[in-house]
Amino acid sequence: MKVKEKNNTVVFKKSSDDFSEFIEKIIEQPNLFKNKNILIDLEEIALRPSQIISFEPLAVLQKKQKKSFVIVADIDFDEVSEEIIVVPTLQEGFDIIEMEEIERDLGF
Repeated sequence: MKVKEKNNTVVFKKSSDDFSEFIEKIIEQPNLFKNKNILIDLEEIALRPSQIISFEPLAVLQKKQKKSFVIVADIDFDEVSEEIIVVPTLQEGFDIIEMEEIERDLGF
């Protein structure tokens, strides 16, 4: 797993780890992303929508903490829970986070 920080966002990118281990590593390290937005980069991985559901508790937790949670993946977005934001490119992920930050600043 690769971890990068850009502005107020932590970017997790899956490397050679097993997918379930990748999810566990992220969830087990809350100090890495405390008070930060999360962007999960799965752009280069073939996924099924059912695999994305594992991130739902983390997405809900981030929303409660008024932080963004976005996944970058090439899947059918209509088959994913509404709690999880999935976009096709990394740039769109950063754009969504920026828009949500602006909305929170404006009190929406």
